[in-house]
Amino acid sequence: MTLIPVSKENINFYRQFEASEDLPRYQSRIYPNDKSSYLRWMYIVEDQHYIGSIWLEGENTQLVKLGVFLAEPSYREKGIGKQAIQQMIAMAKSDGVSVITLHVRVENIRARNAYTSCGFQITKRFRTEKGIDAFSMELELF
Repeated sequence: MTLIPVSKENINFYRQFEASEDLPRYQSRIYPNDKSSYLRWMYIVEDQHYIGSIWLEGENTQLVKLGVFLAEPSYREKGIGKQAIQQMIAMAKSDGVSVITLHVRVENIRARNAYTSCGFQITKRFRTEKGIDAFSMELELF
């Protein structure tokens, strides 16, 4: 598994992910907020195929939000998402990020287990505006 930056040259490839049947299962979105001051957005590549993306975004490096989207179902439950998360944590540390946060649906046990195994801890349970039960999770880096 490798991570490749999403760039102006390869952004059009991301359009194929918009057709994923699993989009309704995701917490909120499959794109980072492009208005963030701090942003790392990477394709997740396995077997020379773009299979999803992962990003860190925030107003600064004190508190950033992690987003992960594995679009290819055949690559799930193989530890690839966990590897991508670990690489992003390493990048965040080298960038001086203090805290990484994320939201995950309560029912998404597979994702919660991956986040927990990477050191994230549940900080609260809440219900979204759309009525979805979710957890906030955090990882303190410094």
